[in-house]
Amino acid sequence: MKGIYIWLSMLGCMLMLVTGCNREDPDSRTVRIGCFPNVTHVQGLVARNMTRHGEGWFERYLPGYRFEWYTYSAGPTAMEALFGRTVDVTYVGPSPAINAYSVASGREIRLLAGAVNGGAALVVPGDSPITKPADFKGRSIGTPQLGNTQDVSCRAWLAQNGLTATLEGGGDCRVAPTANSMMLQLMRQGDLDGCWTVEPWVTRLETMGGAKVFVSEPNVVTTVLVAREKWLGSHPEAAASLIKAHADLTQWILDHPEEAKKRVQEEISFLTQTEFPMDVIESAWARLTVTTAIDVPGLEQFVRDAQAADLISRVPPIEGMIYHPMAAPMHTPEGPAPEVPAPGSPGGESEPRPVVPPSVSPGQIPAPPADGTQQPALTPAAAFHAPAALSKPGSLCAVFSKITP
Repeated sequence: MKGIYIWLSMLGCMLMLVTGCNREDPDSRTVRIGCFPNVTHVQGLVARNMTRHGEGWFERYLPGYRFEWYTYSAGPTAMEALFGRTVDVTYVGPSPAINAYSVASGREIRLLAGAVNGGAALVVPGDSPITKPADFKGRSIGTPQLGNTQDVSCRAWLAQNGLTATLEGGGDCRVAPTANSMMLQLMRQGDLDGCWTVEPWVTRLETMGGAKVFVSEPNVVTTVLVAREKWLGSHPEAAASLIKAHADLTQWILDHPEEAKKRVQEEISFLTQTEFPMDVIESAWARLTVTTAIDVPGLEQFVRDAQAADLISRVPPIEGMIYHPMAAPMHTPEGPAPEVPAPGSPGGESEPRPVVPPSVSPGQIPAPPADGTQQPALTPAAAFHAPAALSKPGSLCAVFSKITP
């Protein structure tokens, strides 16, 4: 029997009631902002790196504000944090953002700007016998998290090629939620026949695992910047300044790619506790398009993909998700961005430790060894676990799964 969906409108009402229990503080001067340890979150990583070194980029545009950075491993977890009001603004993939927008019946979340296109791909082992989509029948593909952008792309691609993949892990091809940091080991062990992920993990699988790209997504929307609707309403000037800061940072990255790569390399290594060589960052960088443009047709394609994957049904018009600033920016700083100090130098960090929010377990960002060979072997049962959030009754991630009567 065909499964039925959890009533999204009922869950949206519940979420709004929960978040409505605490009134938004318009006098708060703390902005809680999230990003992922992926090259496709380049603006977030560069800004986070500047904040960590006491040279904040966003802080220059919002004088008197303090920025707290939160790190997530995949989009659905970040959207749970947004609904739970533990984060105000975050860089995230489009699919979780659209799903959250749908869950909240067109409320609670707004799209501020585009960030990155491209940098996502399906890779397979270099010696894989897979040569065409039909060859994935009876095989498995790892994606970062159920309902994340690459998970949706993967399921939609399989459906377009006549293959089924249920949300419970069945069907013609098994799609298994797998942490990016574990994909290399599991592919080497033969537990994964492919991985659909983003940079720098695509390049890491190529350079360290001998993998090859099977499907490339050079133009797909990979990262956007979103915020809580209530935070935007309570801080319109700060919101306008944040959008301006993001746009100027994007241009700075385009004008100073080498410095930006240096900061991204340092921040990803800091967050994952794993050294990423600069050649990996360089290769990953070549697959990205850094932008601020909001690609409405591209987002509408993600709606269709999510619907094809049986993740959502109805979505309010995407245009209604786009935020239009109601105030002028507070401040536009002058002068060049500061140089990043080297670790161990004055202003740098000699023994950095990743910072994760209370709602995110440090275990969500495991640190694999540099060559991927020193960790004890994991069984498929241990590796292919659903994120902890999936087991929480009423959690946002729960709406990305189907229930069968």
